[in-house]
Amino acid sequence: MTEDRIQRIISAFDHFDGEYKKAEMEEAITLKDEITPHLIRILEDIVAEPQAYVEKKHYANVYAAALLGYFQEPGAHLPIIRAFCIDDEEREYLWGDMVTETLPALLFLTCGNSLDAIKNLVLNQEAYDFVRGSAVDALTYAVARGMVSREEVVDFLSNLFTGTEAEEGSDFWGSVANALADLHPGEALEIIRKAYDDDLIYEGHVSFEEIEKEAARDKEEVFNQLRLCVDRRLYANIHDYLSWFACFNENEDRGHEPLAGERLKTRKNEKNKKRAKKKIAKASKKKNRR
Repeated sequence: MTEDRIQRIISAFDHFDGEYKKAEMEEAITLKDEITPHLIRILEDIVAEPQAYVEKKHYANVYAAALLGYFQEPGAHLPIIRAFCIDDEEREYLWGDMVTETLPALLFLTCGNSLDAIKNLVLNQEAYDFVRGSAVDALTYAVARGMVSREEVVDFLSNLFTGTEAEEGSDFWGSVANALADLHPGEALEIIRKAYDDDLIYEGHVSFEEIEKEAARDKEEVFNQLRLCVDRRLYANIHDYLSWFACFNENEDRGHEPLAGERLKTRKNEKNKKRAKKKIAKASKKKNRR
């Protein structure tokens, strides 16, 4: 009987019709222990055959990841990392902006008080830049929630500006600089300054002026701001969180099957367009010097 209920819930999750499955979510929460292995299996299926998962137009992954984070399930930690590290096309289709908007919380909530896998993801040069950036953000969550000291994380991140951590032009270093600003740049300010001088950090991601402003603020004030931000992102009410997704906004006429977190696409695309223009201008400037 319980197995039938679980299969019915997952089947409802899997069928996208523009409506948020609140009743099924509530039922899934009451069946936490029984449904958790099934939710993890969804992530494992994605890793095993991401293209097949896309071609069959599954949608349960969105609910599965959110529930596993809500359950703070340590057994989902590595499956979540692997599921977000699939190839670009499948990752974009299956996760959309959950990569940047949701993954930091998922990583922190499922880590089981161990940051080892998150740090390994930060260092993994084969992972997508923004997946690595979300792992960086997850470390700031750990500081805000008292799992690790600010000093330990600042020290770890400050050593990631040698220029060998990613390919030229990568957004990775901007993510690290942003995280250090969130933690208060403090003792890392000169290291960050050199990273700008070395052209590692794209000014459109975060400017050095912004970093300096954070460094000039009271450290406790910056930390309190981070803590409030993290409190908002670690969704206490899963219904409020998931139903916010634009794909569940029935008033929007999309004309296509949406990606997770699609409401944020326009803002992100505009940022990328500005960055592309700046790169072209920079390349032109270098060419004219010759």
